[in-house]
This record gives sequence, structure tokens and C-alpha cells, in this order.
Amino acid sequence: MDGIAVHFGLLDEKASSELASLFTEMELVAGGILFDYADSAEQCYLLIDGHLAVHKKTGFLDKMQVVALLDSGAIVGEGAFLHQHQRNTRVSAIEDSKLLSLSTTDFKQFKEKFPKSANQILEYIFSIVSLRLEKTTERLAHIL
Repeated sequence: MDGIAVHFGLLDEKASSELASLFTEMELVAGGILFDYADSAEQCYLLIDGHLAVHKKTGFLDKMQVVALLDSGAIVGEGAFLHQHQRNTRVSAIEDSKLLSLSTTDFKQFKEKFPKSANQILEYIFSIVSLRLEKTTERLAHIL
């Protein structure tokens, strides 16, 4: 879990140590579902090893489309930190995967104790969300 500070590249040693203590390691077998549509968004994940697929409903019956493939190092379910809501995607493991999980409750406590570090993490997450939106927009423009 020491790689968390390196992953974010912005936390001081005390904040990094505190944040690392809040993560829970978990494994997801190939084909397993990390979260599904309408699940409560109470966790954010860091993909340590493996590959995940993000599925979105198409609007045609119960059909789904893979809209993203995530590799090691990806943040998954970051919407839980930006606004708590229900999930609007399904995320499944393409292969056996290892993740770190952080609850929104634990992050709120971290934010109270280390507000500057928490804001830096949120800015980092916002930059990832912005980049994903930009890439999605580019793909959509090529389709249309």
C-alpha cells in the first residue's frame, strides 16, 4: 500500500501513511462484478493488478456495451467521492484482479484530518474524470 503516495504523487508522509491505513485489499476473480447498476456508491477503488471492464446499458432491452477497459493503476468508482449516488455502470473483472478499496466514510474522516491532502486527491480524481470525458467525446465524434 506504500504505492498510494507514489500513485497520487502529492501527499506528505504523514497523510500518505494515514491514507494507506484506510485502504482495504480485495481480490476479484475473472468474471466477478465489482459493482452493478443501482448499487450504492460508497466505495472508491484503486486497481493494483488485473483488468476491468466498464459496462453501460445501451437503452435497447437489457443490452450492455463495454465502454472502457481499465488497467493497473486506474481509479474505479471515483464518483463515490465526487457525489454519492447510485452506480450507473457495471464493472467486472476481465481477469483475476487485485484492488484497494476506500470507503467514502473513511475518506471524509481523512478529509477532516488532512484537508489540503484530501483536496489534492480530489483535484487528481477530477483531472482523471475530465480526461475520461474528453476521450469519450472524441470517440463519440468519430462515431457520428
